[in-house]
Amino acid sequence: MRSVLICFFVGLNLVSARDARAAILVFTGEQRENNIVTKLLEVAEISQPRYSTLFKRSRAGWIFVAADCRGTGTVTIKLDDRPEPLAIIKHAANETRLTEAMSNISAGEHTITVECEGAIRVDKLVVKAIPELIHCGLGFDPAIKSYGKYDVDFLKKDILPNVTTLVVPGNPRLDPAFAAEWHRQGKKFVGSTGVNHQAKTADEHYQYWTGTLDRSPVLDGVIIDEFIINELISTWVKEMTPERQARFDKERAMHPIYEEAFRKIRADPRYRDKMIYAYVGGSGKKLNQEIVGPTFIHSILDCNYRIALERYIFEVSSEQKSKDALQQFVDGIADWVAKEPIVREQLILTFGLFSMPPGGINKQANVDYHVWMDQQMNVVANHPTLAGIAGLNWWTSLQTDEETVRFVGKLYRHYAIEGKTDLYTKDPLFLTHLQNTDFEKGLDVWALHEAEKGSIQARSFPRYGRIEGRYMGLGRPADPEHIGDTFVWMKRSEKGPNTVSQEIKDLQPGRLYSLKMFSCDYQDLINPEKKTRDEAQPFFGKIVLDGVDVDSKRSFNEMYSSSPEPPVPVWITYHWIVFRARGTAGKITVTDWNPDQPSTTTFGQEQTFNFLELEPYHE
Repeated sequence: MRSVLICFFVGLNLVSARDARAAILVFTGEQRENNIVTKLLEVAEISQPRYSTLFKRSRAGWIFVAADCRGTGTVTIKLDDRPEPLAIIKHAANETRLTEAMSNISAGEHTITVECEGAIRVDKLVVKAIPELIHCGLGFDPAIKSYGKYDVDFLKKDILPNVTTLVVPGNPRLDPAFAAEWHRQGKKFVGSTGVNHQAKTADEHYQYWTGTLDRSPVLDGVIIDEFIINELISTWVKEMTPERQARFDKERAMHPIYEEAFRKIRADPRYRDKMIYAYVGGSGKKLNQEIVGPTFIHSILDCNYRIALERYIFEVSSEQKSKDALQQFVDGIADWVAKEPIVREQLILTFGLFSMPPGGINKQANVDYHVWMDQQMNVVANHPTLAGIAGLNWWTSLQTDEETVRFVGKLYRHYAIEGKTDLYTKDPLFLTHLQNTDFEKGLDVWALHEAEKGSIQARSFPRYGRIEGRYMGLGRPADPEHIGDTFVWMKRSEKGPNTVSQEIKDLQPGRLYSLKMFSCDYQDLINPEKKTRDEAQPFFGKIVLDGVDVDSKRSFNEMYSSSPEPPVPVWITYHWIVFRARGTAGKITVTDWNPDQPSTTTFGQEQTFNFLELEPYHE
């Protein structure tokens, strides 16, 4: 209480002499809200023409400023002696409005100034320390084209207000007016680049990475994709051949050269204000230094650059396994901190955003992917091991549906701006609306209507889940649980439609839901033949939903080519339906007939269906 009173009188001394009535300095100091958000200042009832006060951020980083204004007139918020204000708020009517701003500041004391013109007041001004919040990205449109463009208009509502930094292509095509306004807000553009595997010297790497900055002056830094840290070689290499040993030796020899290149960039005054982010991926959950060496990570940190640590945490098949996966994630970060104690202050934790094909970690049809994302963020907000990390990132919108891209902004707002510690979602992790949606239990719980005997069967195909895009990583063995390898098979008959159906349970009336499904031509799967999209056999049939209202504008199906396997890609159809529940129940029917398609052209066609994932949709 005594420190608050002292700061209150300091604030009084900074008030303009033109107005004897001072604002109320509610709080100044550092009040932790969760692991990643700390309140630095709160002032109430600012109405005098000019009010200034101090706040302090103990570490360099981002701040979030929110001003709740009421009345008519103009409020201007300034930070230190910067020529551009943080925000200008103009009210033409007697209204209440919340205005927000973000800025990247140095460690130490800073002055915030509020200027009021007219009959307007600031009911509350709040300053918080927040992490760097990165969106990847602008210019990274989805592989499933039916979701549309993830452009500025799309990002405007949920993403742009809730991030500090946009990842863009290395040669971005940005609207000049938008770029200027983004920079006026104090926010950043980071260009995506890679590792030049033809480069052999530090100078060649230096030229490659700084070349991206030179070609695009709008960029505030680059993010390098990627440096690899795998598990200990002895845990996954059964036989060390001379060829493999030579490859490991070559990789090991490159890291001191990378280190020298980073130091050259840091020493060059032309790039003093540019930031380098190093994506660090691989199978290693801990900081295994047998390939990267004992100094690689420390060299990046010593340059005051950022480690963008990839942690792509797959959905798993039980509540306990889910808890174990989150604990393994925490244990891995703890190992990094033990070996590099300052890493948290420069760590950009990069979660996997992959929610859709052709490659994703949304692999369990009975798990709510958004609740799983929420649980990961909740660990960041609450577990002591994650306290004080520098930033957050979700990679990448290229392989993410529109709902999930927007959902990242909601999570950032909840945890990294509002400073909440409770889960954002209230839904269960494991879905209850449909059962046996991957046909892992054969045809159990599904009601069947066969056009003729044997025209509906439960079947499987090795690694089909990976072929669909529910992958564990390139070059990995088959999924140990064979997730996605089972499906229902139908053979079209001239005698009538085949159908499988099931009651939909536990809906909330009036709420929106999404349904996904994969289908493919079975002969294309078992007898692969290289085909163009036009040559591939398209989906024939329909998903019928009863007792709900389908949003036809949001719903679609689209064919995509499987990658990275098999060697001859398979064309798969991705189905996406958004609907609103009328009541607590409904019905789903999958059929290989469609009244809108000619029924005689494909009799005998064999099709597969699985991954009927039905979960709440977040507007």
